[in-house]
Amino acid sequence: MNEEILKKLKDAGKINHAVQKFAKKKAKPGVSLYDLGSSIDQMIEEKGAKPAWPTCLSIDYEAAHNTYSKEEDLSLSEENVLKIDVGVMIDGYITDSAQTIIFNKKHEPLKEASLDALLSSKKHLQENYKSAKISDVGKIIEETITKKGYKPVQNLSGHFLGQYKTHDFPSIPNIYTDLDLKFIDFENNFAIEPFASTGRGFINEGNVLRIFTFLEEKPIRDKNARKLIEEVKEYKGVQFLEEWVGKDLSSFERKFALRELLRAEIIEGYPVLVDNKDSFVSQAESTFVITKEGLLDLVKIDELE
Repeated sequence: MNEEILKKLKDAGKINHAVQKFAKKKAKPGVSLYDLGSSIDQMIEEKGAKPAWPTCLSIDYEAAHNTYSKEEDLSLSEENVLKIDVGVMIDGYITDSAQTIIFNKKHEPLKEASLDALLSSKKHLQENYKSAKISDVGKIIEETITKKGYKPVQNLSGHFLGQYKTHDFPSIPNIYTDLDLKFIDFENNFAIEPFASTGRGFINEGNVLRIFTFLEEKPIRDKNARKLIEEVKEYKGVQFLEEWVGKDLSSFERKFALRELLRAEIIEGYPVLVDNKDSFVSQAESTFVITKEGLLDLVKIDELE
């Protein structure tokens, strides 16, 4: 990785750390999710970067892909387990992080399970960065979470990141696999993101859909859908929030136009990912890169105090 790209990633990592620190202080019972999420994304832009996706705010049994909505706003409660997943992008180069926020101490062991899995993986990579394999990290995550009495979410994974690519090859599973690829053989930065669950440890798609990405331009009849194509192309393949586009349309018109774009496979949607409804899920994530000197933690999600 050349020094110019590395500097952009370091700068994106510093911004990511700063906004996660802000989010940790702001996330309190009674706070509006719209206020929280929009404030985070606004802060990213004020610091000279771009959100790589709408800040994800997933609660309780939701593992990922929920976010804020002005039309369907919610407020945090004392019992919530909140995951704040933030992407910061500079010239398409992305850092990805997540923290779990709790207010009731009964959820502390669950929160610690995913964070300990992340930190154990980080320690292994620091000590073995020249030889560490993806299978090693999956084993560490699975064993750490299982020993604490929870289940790793087996069908969610960490991932490498490319320019304007939020998920690049290869994936980094949260369970042991035979994926014996060495981290050092890939130049890109990568995110490790353990999820721990009190439920099945297997997620499905829920009914909520607020995040989208542009795939390719195609002819379409609906005039509002055609208008939206010009807007969504500007996101260059990274995710955008429903409410970020079509601001001159009514809510009904925007939703109908997005549905037409989905149907034509011009855009792709990211439904909220959920475990069973009586469960709780925690998440911890940071972004790393391997340099000649060793492992570099770009966000340092464990140092938000």
